[in-house]
Formats: sequence, C-alpha cells, structure tokens
Amino acid sequence: MTVKITVDELSAGMFVTELDRPWHESPFLLQGFLIESDEDLQQLQQCCQHVYIDPSRGKHVLSSHDSSAVPGSDDEGVDHLVMQRDVQNDQWTPGGATERGKLVAAARKAHDAVGLPNAFVEYEVTASIEKELDVAREVHAELETSLNNALASYNESSELHVDEVKASTNHLIESMIRNPDASALLVRLQSQDSYSYAHSVEASVLAILFGRHLGLTEAELNKLALGVLLLDIGKLKLPPALLDKVGKLHHVEVRLLKQHVDYSIEVLAETPGLDPEVLSIVAYHHERFDGKGYPKGMKGSEIPVYARIAAIVDFYDAYTHPRPYRPAHSTAQAINALYSGSGTRFQPELVEEFIQCQGVYPTGSIVLLSSGEVGIVIEQNPLRRLRPTVLIVRDSDKQEIDMPYNCDLAMELFDKNGNKLFIESALKPNSYGVTADDFYL
Repeated sequence: MTVKITVDELSAGMFVTELDRPWHESPFLLQGFLIESDEDLQQLQQCCQHVYIDPSRGKHVLSSHDSSAVPGSDDEGVDHLVMQRDVQNDQWTPGGATERGKLVAAARKAHDAVGLPNAFVEYEVTASIEKELDVAREVHAELETSLNNALASYNESSELHVDEVKASTNHLIESMIRNPDASALLVRLQSQDSYSYAHSVEASVLAILFGRHLGLTEAELNKLALGVLLLDIGKLKLPPALLDKVGKLHHVEVRLLKQHVDYSIEVLAETPGLDPEVLSIVAYHHERFDGKGYPKGMKGSEIPVYARIAAIVDFYDAYTHPRPYRPAHSTAQAINALYSGSGTRFQPELVEEFIQCQGVYPTGSIVLLSSGEVGIVIEQNPLRRLRPTVLIVRDSDKQEIDMPYNCDLAMELFDKNGNKLFIESALKPNSYGVTADDFYL
C-alpha cells in the first residue's frame, strides 16, 4: 500500500515508490529508493511537489527498550543500543552497516547471483585522480596505437594479431584498479562526438569499471576488457555504406548487419593466443536474457556471464553516442532504457549494479550547480553519489574561469553566499562551450 504525501512531509527512512513526474526527469537512479540523507530530501523538494511512499518498506530506528518490536531483544545491559531494521531484507543490525559496507555487500550479492566463477575482489582507490590522469593518458594512447596497428595489419594480411593489444589492455586495467575515474573522465570528454574505434576503447573502459565494481579478479578483467574491445571486429567485413546509412534499415540490411557476429567469430577463431572466453563474449553479447536475441537464442544463465555483462556495457555506450541515424541520448535516457530492458534484454541484478557503478552523475558529466556555476564531474564519491568532486570551469554568469578549481561537494556544503550547494542538473555535452579543452586534455 502506498501513501501520497507532499515533499515537505518527507523524512529520512521513508521509502519512495513513485514521483509526480517521470523518473528520468529526476536526479535519482533507482525507481524506488530509500531516503537516507538530507541531500536526498533536498533533491526531492527541488524537483517534486508530492511523492508516494510505501510505509512497509522504510527503515525505522527504535530504542532497545521497545523489546516487543525487536525480535529476541533483551533490555539488560543495552540501555543505549539502537537497532535499525531493514524491512526489505527483514534484518536487524546494531547501529546499521556503514554505507561502504552496504555498497560492497550489494555488489558481492550480485557477483554471486550472476554466477561469476571466482571469489569477489574488493578494490581500493590507491592513487589520486591528478596523479593517475597522466598515466591514463599514456595508457590510452598506447591502447589506441596498438588497436590501430592490429586493424591495419589485419587489412593487409587478413590475420589479426592481438599480443600488443592484450599488453596495452593489461596496462589499462592496472591504471583503473588504482583509480577508475581517470580513464572514465578521459574517454567521456574525448569521444563524445565520435563513434568509431573510440567506441571500442570507451566500451572497454566501461567494462573494466563495471567489472571492478562487481569484484572480478584481474585475470577476469583482462578477458572482459579484451572481449569488449573486439566486439565489433566483424564489421570490418560489412559494406561501409551499410554502417553509415542514415535512414531506416530494410529487413535484408538488418539480417546482413547481424552477420557481423559470425564474421567476428571467423576472424577471432583464427587469432592465435586468444582465450576461448574472450571469443564467447564476442559471440554472445547480442543474446537477450529472455531468449529473443541472436545468434543462438540463448536464455538466462545459458548466456555466458561475461557476455551478459558485455551486453549492458555495449548497449549503454552505443546509446550515449551519436549514430548516423540519430543523435546521442543522455545518460539519464540510457539508464531508463536499461531499466526498460531489465528482465527482458538484460539480467536484472546486472542492470541494478551497473547503474550503481555509474553513479547519478557519471565521471565526465557536465553539471550545473545551485550556485549557477558549471563544472565537470571528475571523481565519484561512492558513499554520497549526489556529491561527487566537480571541476568548476564556468562562473555563475557562465563565463570561462581562468583557473578552474576542484570542488568536493562532499566537503563543500555551502556556496560563497552561504546557500546550500548541490548539483541542480546534468547538462548536455558542450553546454556553455565546455569541452575537453577545459580539462586540458
């Protein structure tokens, strides 16, 4: 049972099930979420007049004196103990878990639910984004060069050699293990207006970012990243006019386009030193969770798990880039499209964790602050998704700033006028003339 209330009546611990507007018009990732902070309340009050809550799904804080409410509780020796109940999981925990613990627990649960073969690996950020950015630039240039060399060699000899690409991919993974935001920032700002081999590189970065979040081992990250990098290798055998067509594809053209998977398998099956699991990623990333994909019509867990992951990454990256027949969609639209495909195109657990991994404002997003200033999201705050670190590049009058500066919204709660400071909205690429040049890329 849901209850309609005004946003002024909201408080922390309530579970919001519905807004007075479409979810993609709000800053919230999940359709149905728990209010856990003042920032959540502020965001709701800014974008809505009323919402619907489910009283049975909220979190309630009770003192241990209410022993009838807490199963198995005992008042002796616990006068000040506070018990927190998570109604969704029907669990009671002393004081509640830490936010980081909750995030890791959710990722670990998804890791187990989707059937990943190895134990969950929890990664820590060990380098600042400023330090890792220089390394990431070199790694990206190395990967682009090695990929171009491999494709040029294939065009000349019809033989694909990936040893150089594998080594470069491993360097990318090492960088993203230290700090994933550096590579995420580079690919988003550098390739927003292109859809070429840069798509493969960005998709590979997204795959590593997601795989790192899911706790994949470094060896698993290598397989996933290389597989995603080579997803569309078979399109080299398709007519360029088909790939560049602006209008709607005819039935025969759609069938021909789908053949790129078979062509990819042909190319990679003859590639020396390629792990069979890399080949399976390429072969099955167009299968659907409901069994309506191609080329085999595999369903659910029949689809190799890395291919299920790659399908989400490939879809999201393609959706947020311009194509010959349509402009780029926003990240919010991509998230909504993923939700629409949850349970049909994609495995629900993976959809949920991919969106958690990306954050409300993905690294590289251009955002408008409540102060009127414009900035670029340069680093995520995993514990407070609505308050990342932003590089301020335009002042409140939208004029270029001579010396851009970092604003950590987790620490900077007020603007220079004493008003609460927060992200008001995400902006379209190139808004107010903001480009990669603003970050000296």
